[in-house]
Amino acid sequence: MAPAAPKKASFPSNAYTIVGELYQPTSSSSSGKYPAIVLSTPVTSVKEQSTAVYARYLADKGFICLTFDPAYQGESSGEPRLLENPYQRVEDIKSAVTYLSLQPEVDASKIGAVGICGSGGYVPFAAQTDVRIKAVAAISGVCVGRLTRTGILKPVDAKALETGLALAGNLRIEEAKTGKGQSAPILPENPEDIPDTQDFMWKDAARYYKTARGRHPRCASAWATRSVELMANYDSYNFNSLISPRPLLMIAGSEADTLRFSNEAVALAQEPKELFIIPGKTHAQLYDEVTDSGPKLAAFFSKELGV
Repeated sequence: MAPAAPKKASFPSNAYTIVGELYQPTSSSSSGKYPAIVLSTPVTSVKEQSTAVYARYLADKGFICLTFDPAYQGESSGEPRLLENPYQRVEDIKSAVTYLSLQPEVDASKIGAVGICGSGGYVPFAAQTDVRIKAVAAISGVCVGRLTRTGILKPVDAKALETGLALAGNLRIEEAKTGKGQSAPILPENPEDIPDTQDFMWKDAARYYKTARGRHPRCASAWATRSVELMANYDSYNFNSLISPRPLLMIAGSEADTLRFSNEAVALAQEPKELFIIPGKTHAQLYDEVTDSGPKLAAFFSKELGV
């Protein structure tokens, strides 16, 4: 039986209203309560994209699943629009856990979380100190701080980062004067316009976000320009040891140029931990291809949370 259409959900996160969708499991529970999973979106993404793919899959395996637009994005509130604030992103995840804990059909002792791309860094960071998250998973995980400081495969130009930080400071002043933020696209409309001199992840991502695979009217594939100052000194994985004794699962494609982030996340964690590499897959192929990642996630959460 296919999962029913998700129900709208909303909950507070600091001063913001977060809008989400709640997916109900297709199976029944003798106790009337179910384990639940928070699914957190990639950078610039909205809840109807990759997290919806995995929410439908996991709901079919017996889990209540919550997807949501982070603050400043999609249907959620927050100004300036499209701001990528790692610390608010983490707070959104923790607030999602609180929301699930208050639902009568959720077993609050059995809540897990999975993040995709940038949220593959935000979810571990949240779980380091939020022990309500009993099982932690990431798909194509990225630490946006490490990406901002060091790049993916090609190094970041130190001068360019310095210039970006100076611009961010000026934009704060402009926002105070005008009440308006400035944003910039991070992907072109045509994926093939991205030169081969750039890390492949960008073309890989554009082939998802800018085609029928993943395009959505509320996803601009852009961010507020001053986001760089909020990401530059953030780090997702430095304190991954705090997740233990709760389990950490990092899933990545063997051909993803972001694979090093998953390696780093696992290296900085204590047992139980696992790096699950899917042969032949790139970073963004795992946004909507669940042939291997779906069963792995379902088995992981079934073992750690029970169904």
